[in-house]
Amino acid sequence: VIKSIGDDCAVVKSSNKYLLMTTDTSLEGPHFTSDYTSEEVGYKALATNLSDIAAMGGVPKYILMSITLPKLDSSWIKGFYKGLNILMKKYNLSLIGGDTNKGKLSITIQVIGECKKNIMYRHDAKMNDDIYISGKIGLARTALMIKKMKNTNYLKYFKKYLHRPVPRIELGLELSKIANACIDLSDGLSKDLGLICKSSKVGANIDLDKLPTLKRVYTIIPKKRIYEVIIGGGEDYELCFTINKRYRKKIKEISDKFKIPLTRVGSITSGNINYYSKNKLIKLNITGFDHFNK
Repeated sequence: VIKSIGDDCAVVKSSNKYLLMTTDTSLEGPHFTSDYTSEEVGYKALATNLSDIAAMGGVPKYILMSITLPKLDSSWIKGFYKGLNILMKKYNLSLIGGDTNKGKLSITIQVIGECKKNIMYRHDAKMNDDIYISGKIGLARTALMIKKMKNTNYLKYFKKYLHRPVPRIELGLELSKIANACIDLSDGLSKDLGLICKSSKVGANIDLDKLPTLKRVYTIIPKKRIYEVIIGGGEDYELCFTINKRYRKKIKEISDKFKIPLTRVGSITSGNINYYSKNKLIKLNITGFDHFNK
């Protein structure tokens, strides 16, 4: 066992390969709601697990699944497996076992991946590293708030970010060649970057004005809640990584290659995580998502 608890995946060495193992449970309520189609439930349950593999720079290979169903509804089950198959075909995954039970809807998926070398951990952030974020953040939480506000004008556009997150498998593989530390943004930047800093025993300075999101988020979300959404919202499943400054040109090339924005939002320091806007320190008390403190 190379790495057990405390990262996006456990890492076990077997012969000349490293096995990456992760498992997550999806429940109605915190992870999906009644307005999700069964296809979206299946897709998201697997996508969120694959995102952990991406954060370590691995290739997903096999999945095991335990599902608890309130009843045998063939139409719902067909839709659920259709959602699974979108990602299983894309990444050539094999479903190799699991369990089925009766009860309140619950899906637990374990993904096993492989990595020969260059595993990205949370504990390898270095002083003065640049901090980058892939894609856009705050969009999933914006969709959730739009639902609560019953703002149908914007729901159709933003819903895809909440219901169908994109695991950054290919990007993670490329970044693993040069990045130091990485995590996927499942619980919000404030919490997840905090996990990197805690594991690496470092701090960070973050420029709030550089956070990558969509301009229309600022028109939808009340000003007093904007940072809660962008850095505390979670469920974006983008990658947050740290990397030596000498790779800035290479990061631009990777961004162009995959057509994914890679935005430099700050740097690794000593001490705490500090947020700045227009070079002024901004005090924020945003902890990110917590299942037991919602």
